[in-house]
Amino acid sequence: MKKAKITEANIRDDVAAHLDLIEPGLVLVETESYLRNQQGASGFLDIFARDAAGKLVIVEIKRTDAAAREAIQELYKYVPLLREKFLLKNTDIRLILLSVEWHELATPYAEFAASAPFEVTAGAIIVDADGTPVEIKPMAPVVLTGERRIGVRHFLWGFPDEATAAKAVAVIAQRVQRFGLTDFVLIQSRATKPILGGRSFLYFAQRELRFEDYMAMIEASFSEDQLEEFRDSIADLTELEDRVAEASDAVWHLHGGVPYHEIGADTAEIAHPEKGGKWFEDWAQEDIIVHRFGRFVDPWLDDQTIIDEIRGEGGESDFRLRFSARTDSPPQMAALRQRVENIFFFNEAWLGAVTQLIRYAERKGGSVRVELIAYSPEDILRAIAASAFGFPGYIPTFSLDVEYNGAVERFIGLPEWDGSPPDFDKVIAEHFSGDSFGYFIACHFGENRSMNRDIMTDLGLRYAVFREGESGPERVRVQGTKIVPVKGAIRWMDLMIDEHQEQVGKLVEIFMTTDQGFAETIQTFLDSDHNIAERQLAKILESEAAPAEEMYWCGDITDCDLCGQPFAAMRFMIDAIFRGGVGANICALCFLQEGRGIGTGRGQVYEASARGWRHVAG
Repeated sequence: MKKAKITEANIRDDVAAHLDLIEPGLVLVETESYLRNQQGASGFLDIFARDAAGKLVIVEIKRTDAAAREAIQELYKYVPLLREKFLLKNTDIRLILLSVEWHELATPYAEFAASAPFEVTAGAIIVDADGTPVEIKPMAPVVLTGERRIGVRHFLWGFPDEATAAKAVAVIAQRVQRFGLTDFVLIQSRATKPILGGRSFLYFAQRELRFEDYMAMIEASFSEDQLEEFRDSIADLTELEDRVAEASDAVWHLHGGVPYHEIGADTAEIAHPEKGGKWFEDWAQEDIIVHRFGRFVDPWLDDQTIIDEIRGEGGESDFRLRFSARTDSPPQMAALRQRVENIFFFNEAWLGAVTQLIRYAERKGGSVRVELIAYSPEDILRAIAASAFGFPGYIPTFSLDVEYNGAVERFIGLPEWDGSPPDFDKVIAEHFSGDSFGYFIACHFGENRSMNRDIMTDLGLRYAVFREGESGPERVRVQGTKIVPVKGAIRWMDLMIDEHQEQVGKLVEIFMTTDQGFAETIQTFLDSDHNIAERQLAKILESEAAPAEEMYWCGDITDCDLCGQPFAAMRFMIDAIFRGGVGANICALCFLQEGRGIGTGRGQVYEASARGWRHVAG
């Protein structure tokens, strides 16, 4: 006698009769339940049930790989059809996907389960020789390759000349591929800083893998003792990203890393997004060549995007971020929120404020562009010491633009001072056991970030939010769909430095005598041509009459129109008029070299202030 063909309908009916195979407490409502709506899209639910908590449960059953390909589309369709029939929330609905074969279904199910706004589970139907379901095994979503992300551990090699650096590319790539890493870049460049003498460099960065992927490489190469030692070393790391970073380092050292003397390099150092941000800052490197390997060989992925992500501006850095999203794009907004949580992990004040500003933008409706540029190092002591020299590079700040209907509303975050006198001796005593070197130990282990808020409170500083207006910034708070001004005089951190120079001087001395990197950064800043020119211009301004009324520059300016240097770190901007009536916004250096002097029709000088570019002469 010929055996009857087993169909999905047979399997469906058998499962419906034994719902306890799926889970205890399921109660059948109907099989082949028909759903329709006004737009004509209809569907039949294989099994319609309720669970023990009363939630609606849709069970979709598939038998073969060919049928499995249709399953996800059908599940997406059923939920809006159910909403036509019932008043439902997403938390009222459960979807269960069952299939005999899972080869074609595993990947789409994993993507669906990760993004669906309702509970989705799955199971493999085990049938006997007669095709009767005897068991349903829960199916966990397969782990998919994550989106592109640059790992946080980088490497940098220095070479005496370009030819040696170029020759080393193939050698490094071969060794890295031997580790088991395939997707990475080596960025060849020549440093522009005079102190580096135009030397050539190679900067290595890799696509970050999952912790499990790194561990698979480690387990395949380590001895039992080495593996136990490594597991012990990461046992106390509570954050996944920290374990990933340590595992990526361990993989790098599997075969001895890349010894710099074997590739012709004369220097080698570990780098990271914060160092990458400094290394690849504007004008710091030239003759840049991005050598790509693995999936980085992609014509649609441009060099600048790769460099920006190495700098950490795509969300890889804990300190800096540059990201843009549109409110009508859920994936972009989800990515923005994730990056905001990352950069403001230790800064609940700005985390809350920026999250509220994002909601404010979303409530406007339509398509609103939100762009966030943020720097949050959580190290106010270093910021104060650097600000005493006029160097803004360590000051925490953010700028958030909300663009809609052709208009841009800009919000900024900056530290604000309450006027209380600072006591740095007390800060060192209470937070670093009375030893200034204890601060640098805390920085080495990152412990200073978690105590930064308490230090700011002791110094009378707080993270504040302002909205830029025609008359300068105003302190604000977000209240639903409104931005509410907050009254009170604004005291910037610079005011504290001016009024308490003796106290700040103690802090400056600690940094300049103990932190060589800080001292070199400040000295380079002070010795730069632009800084010297600004000091010369400041001397000239001492004999110039101050304007009769307070005025500020209107409009956005970013770079010097002549040399292209960014104005962000500069003290002066000059609205200069050249022969023939041509106007330009230029820096102090270009003004002293090319300008026609200070005065009406020649040059008006503006000085950077918390309220914007303030007119100070001409």
